[in-house]
Amino acid sequence: MLVGCEGPSPVDGLLPNPTPTALESVTSPQLSPNTVSKIEKFCGDCHPLPIPSTFPKADWPREVQQGYDFYIDSKRTDLEEPLIRDVVRYFQDAAPDKLVVPRADQQSDIVSPVLFQSTSGLGIDTTPPATAHVRWSHELNTLFFTDMCKGSLSAWTPSRELSVVNPEGKQRLITTGRNLCRVHLLDWDSDGLQDYLVGELGSFPVGDHQNGRVTMHFGKEDGGVQSAVFADSLSRVIEAKPFDYDDDGDLDILVVEFGWRKTGSLKLLRRVGGELRKPQFEVQTLDSRHGPLGIEIADLDKDGKLDYVVAYGQEIETVEVHYHRGNENFERQVVTKLIDPSYNSSSFQIVDLDQDGRLDIVHTCGDTMDAVIAKPYHGLRWIRNLGDQRWEERDLGLLVGALQSTVADFDGDGDLDIAAVGLFPKAHLDGKGAYDSICWWEQKEHLKFVRHSIERDDCSHATCTAADVNADGRIDLVVGQWLSDDKTAFRVFLNQGLRTANR
Repeated sequence: MLVGCEGPSPVDGLLPNPTPTALESVTSPQLSPNTVSKIEKFCGDCHPLPIPSTFPKADWPREVQQGYDFYIDSKRTDLEEPLIRDVVRYFQDAAPDKLVVPRADQQSDIVSPVLFQSTSGLGIDTTPPATAHVRWSHELNTLFFTDMCKGSLSAWTPSRELSVVNPEGKQRLITTGRNLCRVHLLDWDSDGLQDYLVGELGSFPVGDHQNGRVTMHFGKEDGGVQSAVFADSLSRVIEAKPFDYDDDGDLDILVVEFGWRKTGSLKLLRRVGGELRKPQFEVQTLDSRHGPLGIEIADLDKDGKLDYVVAYGQEIETVEVHYHRGNENFERQVVTKLIDPSYNSSSFQIVDLDQDGRLDIVHTCGDTMDAVIAKPYHGLRWIRNLGDQRWEERDLGLLVGALQSTVADFDGDGDLDIAAVGLFPKAHLDGKGAYDSICWWEQKEHLKFVRHSIERDDCSHATCTAADVNADGRIDLVVGQWLSDDKTAFRVFLNQGLRTANR
């Protein structure tokens, strides 16, 4: 029913994705076959037909009305519209009274072998933060973080004595702009100083507009920055990444415009001249679909050329690899297409999770901003690279509101583990202990993962990163805070090592 997107794409090389039995579609026997056929054609035209059990009965009138609104806004008239009441009945007849999400405090979790202890809040300000991105620089021993609401990019360098009881550090404001989202660290002009490539949303509330932009902030000897606008009049820009797209020896920029309902795309800023600090770009749309969530650049097929990976949210719900074939030719492969448009993809990472020499994808689903309800299909999945453009998808477990993950060897055993954070504004309505807000997945033998809770109830995290913040040889977890009552931008969960009998 959500329209304005392309039709379903072939998923070449993807192994079958097991469909949870709880999400199986059931055709209502109370509607005529002709009505059912009309509904399924209308509601499944440009994305998979929504599965009735993905929402409770009470939510379907709103979801159906929203779908009709999208169709009207699209100006399309080529589909036969069924009666709204029949569509609501179709979904409600097969929907549960409520979605059942296992309470965190009733799950038989294995006690985490690693003890994480949180510092008190860091990055304190006078207003609640909306921390959108945390990025650790090992070379600078510094955390960089953005605030979507205030539109700021800041840096924090921990003190040498950083501990749970002494979470001190030095903080400074780097720059401000139009609702900064993600920052990419680089030395664009090759002067040996830290530069910052930033995606700017252009508004804090979601909306369709052209206030987004891409900015570069050149580091100066005195610690300040000289700012330049590389591209303006864009929709909501999540991030920008440098990439020599046309193989001409200079860096172009891939731009992720999430947009909203009517805006958004994947764009290329093709460099066509100018100086390093004043480059000239031509703007080219590579994909006109809205809802891209981010971009990563890596050699996925080990042919010596850099490929790029894009994930899409909204109604599209895919992860797509673009293999670099040379001469600006990229071969697109959809490696994951989720079975329902309400899965709410939120982020992904590229990492060799099983250390077999092939780069994999770790993917999270958990954006609750469109419908603030707890969903039992939110969480973490591993899209494993089997080589020869074959991929295998593995569901790793539940985390309501899962927004971002980070990969590191948290337990020091030589393999890679995963941590993820959740954002769910209505968690408090279900009482204490209902939802985990931070989890980590311990990698065991035979590529098995065991889920452990780090924190419960404070479901106010949109971003995280792994780093040895206090330089003790153990990997810690840095977690951004989103509109937290204590007005802190982030917390550091210090890794205290393996548990002993006394702790």
